[in-house]
Amino acid sequence: MAADFRSSVGFKFLPTDRELVGYYLFNKIYAKTESFTDIEKVLVKECNIYGSQEPWQIWESYGGDDLEDSQALHLFTRQKKASVNSSRISRRVGSGTWAGEDSGEKIVAGNVVGCKKRFRYENQDSPHNGAWIMHEFAIDSKAFGIHDQDIVVCRLKKNLFIQKKRKSRQVQPSNFELSTSHASDHSSLTI
Repeated sequence: MAADFRSSVGFKFLPTDRELVGYYLFNKIYAKTESFTDIEKVLVKECNIYGSQEPWQIWESYGGDDLEDSQALHLFTRQKKASVNSSRISRRVGSGTWAGEDSGEKIVAGNVVGCKKRFRYENQDSPHNGAWIMHEFAIDSKAFGIHDQDIVVCRLKKNLFIQKKRKSRQVQPSNFELSTSHASDHSSLTI
């Protein structure tokens, strides 16, 4: 794996959907030689996102804790078929599943055509139910004469709406007491 890379202050890796499909995924699948720099290898890591790790474990293992809440991890992974002869993809992750939220959006990057699908982590027994979002980007490999391409790039991020909603439920109005006893103490402060 590539060397550890710490980005400069203010640097954020925010590739567009077209860049993920037309550059990163296309080169990962079709480049004859290694086409990524050491920095790019750190920014888009390889991971088994359809394996035994939970989304938050993947987040922690692959550097998500170093990101701001609005940022995402970008990961290459292989899709897993539900069974050997099936065309269905198994979307299991840890003890839950990635539930599809849409049928996909077409992404065109030059002569490369891909698809972006949105998934939400579901596990009714977990406090993380609904708290993770994944966008999966795939290339229409039939256009390149390959009919069974299973490498995709995934954008994993926290579902900030769900997390904010849960935090607001935890804060009860009865936990707050208005106190005016110390207000007069601050009136004599000068700067």
